[in-house]
Formats: sequence, C-alpha cells, structure tokens
Amino acid sequence: MFSHIVFKGRRFKVVTEDHKLPTGRIVYREYVDFPETVMMLPLLDPDRILLVYQYRAPLRKWIYEVPAGVIEPGETPEEAARRELIEETGYKPNRLEKLFHLYLAPGYSTEKIYAFLASDLEKTEAKPEEYEVLKPLIITIDEALEMIRSNVIEDSKTVSLIMYYYEFLYKSRK
Repeated sequence: MFSHIVFKGRRFKVVTEDHKLPTGRIVYREYVDFPETVMMLPLLDPDRILLVYQYRAPLRKWIYEVPAGVIEPGETPEEAARRELIEETGYKPNRLEKLFHLYLAPGYSTEKIYAFLASDLEKTEAKPEEYEVLKPLIITIDEALEMIRSNVIEDSKTVSLIMYYYEFLYKSRK
C-alpha cells in the first residue's frame, strides 16, 4: 500500500495514500491527519454561556466560537479542556462533564473533538497563545440560539455543542 506525507506542519499533516475499502477495492485518498481536540461550553449559570469572538486567519474574519483547542501529547482530554478554557477565557472550570465526541470533517480529516460542559467557573487570568486574537463574550442561551438561527454563529462545532446543551440538558432543567 502506498502512503505519502505531502506536507507536515506544526499541527497537522496532509497525507495521500492508496486505501483498501471494506469491499476490497483500492482507492486513492487525500486527507488531513489532525490531532484530537477539545471544545467546552462554559456555563456561568444555566442561562448564561461564555463564547469567544475569535479572528480566524483562514477565513480572514472574526467568528463566534466555543473555546476549543488541541490536546497536547501526554494530556488527557479533560486536562486539555481545563488548560484551553483558562488560556482562552480566563476562567478555570471546577467541574467538567464530558458530553460526547464527534469527527469534525470525516470526509477529509481525522480530527476527533471531545465536547465538555464546564461549570462552577472561577475567574483567573487568560493566557492566549501568541497567534490567538479573541475576546470572551457572555450571552444567554436564548441569545445563542438566535445567533445560530440567524447564521451569526457559523462554526459547526459551536452550533453542535450549543444545540446539544439546549436539547438534552437545558430543556430538562426547566
């Protein structure tokens, strides 16, 4: 079987390969080999969440997102979630609840992302990476739903985590 790394960057690789399908047929594939990641929905209370308004260079614009980041070598998803939340928002979660995981774009990427609910937040100091340009934003769950409905929130991981929280946790608490 042929497999070749076309590009190797700081965070990911682009791979081309001949891949054997379950049917036995061999096909040529290209994909991004990306590390596992985490995303968190920080709750200030059941009705208020914390998002980040982040500049994304590939899009050349600002977008609304849940805090998220790469799991570093040797870290558990929970450790990465705690670290990333502090780095991006300046809030330390005293409680983390793993909700689900998903593959972000399985047609061309290996990225698996773990989703957490972060609560019992304690204000600390944000420590963003040098390449991160972001602003924390506190909104209500109703405001977040309207931002999704009106396509103001465009990030798929953010939409999925907010909708999961609303459908499976928030509504049952009311």
